[in-house]
Amino acid sequence: MNVLFILKESIMKERHGVMSLSAALKEAGHRTWIILASRHTSEALDILMEEFAPAVVGYSVMTGEHEAMLALNRALKSRHDYLAVFGGPHATFSGAELIREDGCDAVCVGEGDLSFPDFCDRLEAGEAWCETDNFLVKRNEEIVQNPVRPLVQDLNTLPWPDREAMYVADPNLRNEGAKQFFTSRGCPYSCTYCFNKEYNRLYAKRGRIMRFRTPEDVVAEIEAARERYPLSKIIIDDDAFLPKPKGWLEHFSEIYRQRIGLPLDCNARANVIDDRVAGLLKEAGVTSIWLGIETGNEEIANRVLLRNLSSEQLFRAGTVIKKYGIRLVTYNLAGLPVPEPYRTDLVTLDFNIRLQPDFALCSVLYPYPGTAIERYSRREGFLQGEVPFMETNKRVSVLSYDDPMEKRRVENIHKLMGIIVRFPFLRRWCDLLCNLPLTWLYASVFYLWYGYNIKFKIYPFRSKRRELAKYMGLWWGFSRKK
Repeated sequence: MNVLFILKESIMKERHGVMSLSAALKEAGHRTWIILASRHTSEALDILMEEFAPAVVGYSVMTGEHEAMLALNRALKSRHDYLAVFGGPHATFSGAELIREDGCDAVCVGEGDLSFPDFCDRLEAGEAWCETDNFLVKRNEEIVQNPVRPLVQDLNTLPWPDREAMYVADPNLRNEGAKQFFTSRGCPYSCTYCFNKEYNRLYAKRGRIMRFRTPEDVVAEIEAARERYPLSKIIIDDDAFLPKPKGWLEHFSEIYRQRIGLPLDCNARANVIDDRVAGLLKEAGVTSIWLGIETGNEEIANRVLLRNLSSEQLFRAGTVIKKYGIRLVTYNLAGLPVPEPYRTDLVTLDFNIRLQPDFALCSVLYPYPGTAIERYSRREGFLQGEVPFMETNKRVSVLSYDDPMEKRRVENIHKLMGIIVRFPFLRRWCDLLCNLPLTWLYASVFYLWYGYNIKFKIYPFRSKRRELAKYMGLWWGFSRKK
């Protein structure tokens, strides 16, 4: 059976969920195609639909981009016959609302590696596809909600992501030297702003949340990718890379160094960083570690965000990373649902100035629907009515503050934080800069600064002549997002 995946855009990031589903469907004997809606006119999409004739069109959507994909699906449905299935982060946490949308036939909740091929097998065989685990479906006037099946426990049994299909959809990703890989699934922490807290609740008593591939399987996938595609840097994009079974990290470090030897980046949490771990990562070839700070206010970090980390732990971890010559990038959040949020953001700014990371990346807190931070924001009066859907957490705050000037300051410090950390002499002018009605200008500066750090320091251009225009286009696209 033919299955077409439609993504709104890639934003120069491999969409591993769809890549994994494409691989699983092909292993089950189905044919797949991945496309980016942003690269096709309406006429081109109609020709593609007629030629490929998909029985199922799958839309993988994040919160914010789902509205555009629903509109696209309604337009395609008016001209073509197929089953529309929505999946991805937004579908998992807002499936009950999504399934009621006109033109949406089914919603895949949670992991689809086994359930989506099962859904397609049943559909092709004329069996009860409405009863597939993990799916919400429309059956006549009724909405059927099926239970989630247990989590896949042995990740080594899953096929590697279908990179070729993704790179056909976006050839720029094929040519990008830095490529993403995952060594595990799951996160053991309960941060209120993250989807993992609710995801773990969804799968309670449905298998171990933390699951790990073997080092051999990870390295073999990297070797296979290097044989086919340009590869100059490895990004391990696990939510929690370092919590691993005993001996896993040591073994991975050894065979990665021997068989791959390319620079490697990963995410880390402060409580698992020490000299032993930093030393192992350095030996393996880790060149950058992305460390979650979120806020420099320890009380708010632990009471509101449930980080369960001390400021001392954060500073010590960052210091250890730098001691081993590994580039340090910090994640930070501005605009928290607290009294005097701007003053809280200043504490975060000063913490980063003291730590001096190579790049301080800041986002505006967005209370994603269904998360604990959304419920907290409502309870404390910072959020009323429906959450406005945003395509990016790099633009504005959707929270309500008593003083309109507070919103301006929060949105401005978000855009200026990384620059002030890099040039601390600007700190004395921070209040003045954040009071000015220049958020629109600061947004452009923010994306330019973001792009400079990513493409000149973290993941350098392989060829500035060939790639600079592409990234300027990406900057323009980001700057226009709502």
